[in-house]
Amino acid sequence: MNPMNKDMIPDFWCQGLNHYLFEHASLILMTLDAQGRILEANRFFHNLVGRDIAGRSLTDVLVDFTGSFDLQSVRQQGEKKHLLNVVSYTGLPQTFYFRFMEHNGNILAVGELDHQETEELRKNLIQVNSEFSNLNRELQKKNSELTKINELKNHLLGMAAHDLRTPLGAVRNLSEFVLDEARDNLNSEHIQFLEIIHSSSNFMLSLLNELLDISRIEAGKLDLDFQPTDIISLIQSSVDINKVLAERKNIQILLENPGSMPLVELDPMKIEQVMQNLLSNAVKFSSEGTVIRVSVSLDADHVRVAVADQGPGIPEEEIQKLFQPFSKISVQAPGGEKSTGLGLAIVKKIVQGHKGNIWVESTVNRGSTFFFTLPVNAGKNSS
Repeated sequence: MNPMNKDMIPDFWCQGLNHYLFEHASLILMTLDAQGRILEANRFFHNLVGRDIAGRSLTDVLVDFTGSFDLQSVRQQGEKKHLLNVVSYTGLPQTFYFRFMEHNGNILAVGELDHQETEELRKNLIQVNSEFSNLNRELQKKNSELTKINELKNHLLGMAAHDLRTPLGAVRNLSEFVLDEARDNLNSEHIQFLEIIHSSSNFMLSLLNELLDISRIEAGKLDLDFQPTDIISLIQSSVDINKVLAERKNIQILLENPGSMPLVELDPMKIEQVMQNLLSNAVKFSSEGTVIRVSVSLDADHVRVAVADQGPGIPEEEIQKLFQPFSKISVQAPGGEKSTGLGLAIVKKIVQGHKGNIWVESTVNRGSTFFFTLPVNAGKNSS
């Protein structure tokens, strides 16, 4: 049977085919004038580029990576395929095989996807997705193993710190006792040795206590005992304790009068630990004859505490390191005092455990101010 002549195709077939091609077909169909301007295009092409293209030049929507495409030349090549890229609405190019045919004085352009290439791409995507799923499972397995190793590390760290704390405490106390009781019977060299032993053991004991704290916190054992607390009295107590150390360096610690303040739901021992750390750091990094100012204010349903010193300040690029465990910065204490690098990391965990926030503002050579906020009803919100 001979193929049907196009003159024999019923009009309703032509109308239905035209409607399908312009409204539903997944291929590009457009009519160009002799200069390459788009006269009309089907819905698929409009949706693909995502903008009005009528009257635009073909080169506005196509990309030829070979640099050899010329419309006037391809018109003479009949139905030869040309690999071109359409700039889609996402901004990414999508590849089509184009044919350009003469039609009633205009140019009919038809762009088709290479189905074999599309199928190959689909297979590759399936393979990549499968490999990604395998990698994800492997990553989850490694994360689980790391979690167990981290828990074991915290356990061993806690055990070691706990077991070492007693003998180190004995070394510190005995060296202090000998210095107090037998100083007059010792020569200057022996006294210097004992002072070094006392200072070093005191530092190591502080480090062990902080190691115990950080290991408990990382193990999720930050147990907070919330109580309605007079935060002004708590802060005043911390100021009084640190005044003794500050006076040795001729440093003043001033608590600015905050006025009346409501009782705050907090763990008194933990917040006292926060204040002790911030105040001892302020004293450590302040020079003789300077002033440390402590202020407390109420902001809506939060209490804000600030500890401001007149120390060397902290370079802006190093501020982010402050609250990370074992982090060290370039700023040195004027008296050469050592730092464990754990105190501020513990402070941050305690404040966050109270659903509060902590941060620092600092200017080099002008000092630093550490702020932390606590919700007035943190204990009620945590239950």
